[in-house]
Amino acid sequence: MAATRRVDFATTFTKSPATWLLIIVNVALYLVVSAQGGTILNTAVSSPLLNDTVLVPYTLGFGQYWRLLTSGFMHFGLLHIVFNMYALWVLGRDVEGALGSLRFSAVYLLSLLAGSATVVWFSSPESATAGASGAIFGLLGAELVVVLALKAKLSGIITVIMLNVVIGITQPSISIQAHLGGFVVGFLVAGAFIFVPMWVAKSRQRRNKAGGVMLHPETGEELPVYVTEKQVNAWGWGATAVVAVLVIIALVFGVENIQELMHAATQMVPSVGT
Repeated sequence: MAATRRVDFATTFTKSPATWLLIIVNVALYLVVSAQGGTILNTAVSSPLLNDTVLVPYTLGFGQYWRLLTSGFMHFGLLHIVFNMYALWVLGRDVEGALGSLRFSAVYLLSLLAGSATVVWFSSPESATAGASGAIFGLLGAELVVVLALKAKLSGIITVIMLNVVIGITQPSISIQAHLGGFVVGFLVAGAFIFVPMWVAKSRQRRNKAGGVMLHPETGEELPVYVTEKQVNAWGWGATAVVAVLVIIALVFGVENIQELMHAATQMVPSVGT
């Protein structure tokens, strides 16, 4: 029985290496933060690594831009990371299996950054935000795209989405901003990889403009191919690049907005006469 479990684990790891790598990195960083704080239950206490990496928007005014990325790998407590890693394990394997490891990684990273962007724009400059939730909600958006592409039943995924929205709204400690930003961008990036090449293929088919030919496996007859594998990659990554540019623009202008707010605040502080 033990040997069977090892084989299953090895198979799962081989099929979704990026998902498992992300889980390992998140857990490893949590253990480091726990060791620094002296407790594994609540890491939001006395951890230099946590303090230097969570997203606090006003710190961006001091050039601490790395927080936009590193905050997605930090967690405030044991339940926080357990729930997030379980969600990553469930959604990650599905999305990575459908898109492949490289495309999955693009969905995850851009969703994480999009979550940070919405926090910068719509949260208090003094609020501290951390966790993989923005990226995980991006995977939820990507899962919705996969379900739509397969024309499967939407009831299950819609129920999960609505449940998470309700939880996000009713729990004040949850950053609904990061969740929404990650979800939207995850949906867009997965859509770029799946639907954009499909739309191009349908357009070329209507115009009878084949991008190549393939041989029928049985008859050897030449069949038109309206979008080749190379073109699928080109269109998919091209559309993803557009989404990435929009995320970067949101981040840049968000940081500039924080810097302007800080500058205005310093101008309002009265000088002390001598």
